[in-house]
Amino acid sequence: MYIVECVRKMYAESLTCVAADEDGIIFTSKEKGIKPMLDLLNMYEKGECKPLYQSDMIIGKAAVLIADHCGVKWIYADVVSEAAIKLSHERGIDIAYREKVPRILNRNKTEEGPYEAELNGVDLDDFSLVMETVREVAVRLGQL
Repeated sequence: MYIVECVRKMYAESLTCVAADEDGIIFTSKEKGIKPMLDLLNMYEKGECKPLYQSDMIIGKAAVLIADHCGVKWIYADVVSEAAIKLSHERGIDIAYREKVPRILNRNKTEEGPYEAELNGVDLDDFSLVMETVREVAVRLGQL
């Protein structure tokens, strides 16, 4: 199964995100934040890939929603929030992880991460609204 290959590659090459389809690795990134997921989404929407497996260093709600939209069925996370685990199960995505945390924190570890915080109260079934919110945060943080 390619999820194992994704995880091995992520750790061996110090990557932040790796995705694979039924034929092997199709995407890798060393970018931080939500940027790798936005890049993967862009490739998916252009018809360049159909990811099924993904490994990522940090998975929160936004990452799960993007992965679900792209058709990912298996996720491995180094660190994952409890909300992301719940959302994964609701969306039919199998998820494994090294560490589960109550919530994803910002880079200073002083408060909830910006994507997790901004998605509180947003209708998570409305992917357009989710992406509008994610892109607004990404622009504000200089990640787009």
